[in-house]
Amino acid sequence: MTELKLSKFDQIGIIVKDIEKAAEFYTSLLDFKGGINIVQQTSTVNYRGNEVEFKMKKIMQNFGGKQFEIIELLESTGDHLYSEFLKEGNFGLHHLGVYTNDAEPIIIHFKNTYNIDVIQSGKVGRVKFYYLDTKEVFGYYLELIKI
Repeated sequence: MTELKLSKFDQIGIIVKDIEKAAEFYTSLLDFKGGINIVQQTSTVNYRGNEVEFKMKKIMQNFGGKQFEIIELLESTGDHLYSEFLKEGNFGLHHLGVYTNDAEPIIIHFKNTYNIDVIQSGKVGRVKFYYLDTKEVFGYYLELIKI
């Protein structure tokens, strides 16, 4: 078996209760280049084999060479990683994202080496994403973002 080492992460995913307050806080703390846009987005994902749709408010902002993804969940048709995280009483760091051209070898490596599966997947435009069930090991999820 070949060794797999991720050389970097590209995205920091943060779940918040109030995105407007979070935007205020982060813009007072961090020197973002350019203004912050809060957008509303609907997403359909496959979570533990079930298709779920949810609405969220979201900020995608670059800082220090990383992409901040700040999310406030609005509503959903069922459970998914964000709703489960909030039900557990959590907020804050949810996932680290890694951009990749080919997610499949990484998914196979995590399954074969660590017995870690994809827990949630979906697509936004042409970008596919896969969340690996790493929360028990890392304390957060690892998201593979296929660009």
